Amino acid sequence: MIVQAWDDIAPRARWTVPVAVPRQRVFVVVLQAEGVEDYELPVSTIVMRIRDVRATYIRVTVPDPTRFTDEIMARTSGRMIIMAGEMTADGTRHLEELTYANIQNLYYHRGTNDVLTLTGTRYVTHRNPNEVEISGVVEIAKDRQGRYRVRSGVDFFLRPGDIVSALGETFTADYIGVVIAASNAYMDIEGE
Repeated sequence: MIVQAWDDIAPRARWTVPVAVPRQRVFVVVLQAEGVEDYELPVSTIVMRIRDVRATYIRVTVPDPTRFTDEIMARTSGRMIIMAGEMTADGTRHLEELTYANIQNLYYHRGTNDVLTLTGTRYVTHRNPNEVEISGVVEIAKDRQGRYRVRSGVDFFLRPGDIVSALGETFTADYIGVVIAASNAYMDIEGE
């Protein structure tokens, strides 16, 4: 490894700004079960309720489910994993696991648009709380009992138990609701 002191670098080299690489936020649902390969499932919406100790709940909606019936049915004894990250202009994806749930139910809805809904839960205790500054706050409210509710953009790594700071207010998150659709993604954070 070559280490060079800052004094040895010309100022123009020190302050150049690289060209920004266009990126797009992506969310992916992967079905995983023993004995079969992981399967990336196309979904139209993801809804998550993340809580500490009580069940974390995940619901995904699959448009045109008949195209994916065999793949889904082969993995109903497994789990669904929600991944999030960014995709660069060349199609490279950088993903991290947000959470997962054990698949419990399948609901098939017939009508103008046939859809399949997969739901699942998982019990987890989040340890080692972090202090998290929430950006992209859309609204913040505090009720008479001192309980906060914040709506904002999705923070990939916020967990129940984290100390949240939003627009100058600070509280401990105990519930995180996330909604992800093609046109919008947001989260509701509640706590005291």
